Amino acid sequence: MRVAIGMISPGWSGVVVCEVLEVREPSLLCYSWQDESGGEVTEVAYRLEPHGSGTRFTYDHTGFTGAGGFFMAMILGAVRIKMLTKGLTAVLNDLDDQGHLCPESPMGPKRL
Repeated sequence: MRVAIGMISPGWSGVVVCEVLEVREPSLLCYSWQDESGGEVTEVAYRLEPHGSGTRFTYDHTGFTGAGGFFMAMILGAVRIKMLTKGLTAVLNDLDDQGHLCPESPMGPKRL
């Protein structure tokens, strides 16, 4: 699978080659993550688990090695913080009590 996620660093197309490694509905999605030009293969995992009266969401992006891996982890860490504090919050705020996206949400399908 190829996924375009936007420009993060100079010289990177923003395309990620990934393969789903494990799925356990509704608690786990795990996939490989690699720049389309090759390089290090890392692993991304999203986990949901009951926590008190709510749900704990855990995001892990692991497998970085060496100095290049350290810098990539730092770059992606900044993106991850924005994704989890702004993007995820916006999506969750637009869900109804059944977990469906509200019809008036700006994140819904665009009609031409």
